[in-house]
Amino acid sequence: MTPSRRRDDAGIALLVTLLALVLVMALVWEVFHTGTRAAQSGAYGRDSIRASLLADAGIQAGKAILREDGKKTTGFESLNDIWGLAQPPFELGDGAITLTIEDEERKINLNKLVGSNRIAPDANRLPVFRRLLELLAIDRSVADAVIDWMDVDETPAGVGGAESSYYMSLRYPYKCKNDFFDTVEELRLVRGVTPDIFEKLRPYVTVYSSGRVNINTAPKTVIMALSAGQGEVYAGEIDEKTAEALIASRQDHPFRNSATLKSDLAAVNPALGNIFGPVLRDQVDIRSYNFHLRASGDVGGTVRTIDTVGLRGGTVIQWRYWRLE
Repeated sequence: MTPSRRRDDAGIALLVTLLALVLVMALVWEVFHTGTRAAQSGAYGRDSIRASLLADAGIQAGKAILREDGKKTTGFESLNDIWGLAQPPFELGDGAITLTIEDEERKINLNKLVGSNRIAPDANRLPVFRRLLELLAIDRSVADAVIDWMDVDETPAGVGGAESSYYMSLRYPYKCKNDFFDTVEELRLVRGVTPDIFEKLRPYVTVYSSGRVNINTAPKTVIMALSAGQGEVYAGEIDEKTAEALIASRQDHPFRNSATLKSDLAAVNPALGNIFGPVLRDQVDIRSYNFHLRASGDVGGTVRTIDTVGLRGGTVIQWRYWRLE
């Protein structure tokens, strides 16, 4: 099947999903009337309720998109899938819904930077994170504090490490967690992670993924960082030009088979084939399992947003994180 035919099929499936959204909206409007009568806090309270309902409808539409996509049997996920297509704003009366969906497997998992026993850093994944920091113009020593936040001991690591002795000396003291991150937002508590640094990191890190980066969806910065995890074996570096070539190639020819991934990468650039054995084989995949959905409802300028992450198994979505903003 040609790439254009695949996109046409995806567009038809998306249209069906959006029609389902219209039906959801009809039900939402019924709830609107109830919510309007019940609101006792004036126009803002009324519009806030309506905006929240719209945001929830957006999440349900996103869930429908993921379930529809989960029926496919291709064995890989790419940005050509219906969830990867840009979702246009959906207007209903004086309200509007915006929805974004992205996979978490495109990112680097913070919790995989240490072993499952949290005694020592992962020798291959920690260099990848340090390289990510470098690419984002962030001090590499921040990685020391991230490791200390998770490891079981109270001995600071490296020049940027921090344990409870540091955090308890702050104006508003708290203990070092010494456990895995529950949310990405926890990074704000880690030494050296300023608000600006957090915003730089947030698009590229997760705590929900399988730990393997989906090479079909990863952004350029993550792809470039991956070549750092080579241990004592240096097989080359994924520079900006090579990462851009990979992204251009996968647009029409996504990687489809894990068994041939090395040769498929080498066809894009021989350097990628050389790097595959020492590092990429154990750190990349062509599948995505966890998805980040963000939907906003806007009613007369009053905006409420639902931010959530779901684990997909087939057509079943299990929510792992849910926040109303």
